[in-house]
Amino acid sequence: MGAERVAPLAAGLRRFGAAALRPALVNGCPALVLRLDGRVDTVLALRIADGRVTGLYAVRNPEKLARMDQEVTLRR
Repeated sequence: MGAERVAPLAAGLRRFGAAALRPALVNGCPALVLRLDGRVDTVLALRIADGRVTGLYAVRNPEKLARMDQEVTLRR
């Protein structure tokens, strides 16, 4: 879509008054975690290929977000 179309989406997230937006890594992808009143409301993850955003994924399902407050250490 291009930066010109994605930037207004990111800027529009500011309208949430009691929101906290934090960067994170989710499933190995850069993401933004939106918290409303202290709880995870939405996760926006980016798929990046060749230095360009090729996908934007939003998750709001409470069952899928239930583990977002847990940090997982990966081991080999």
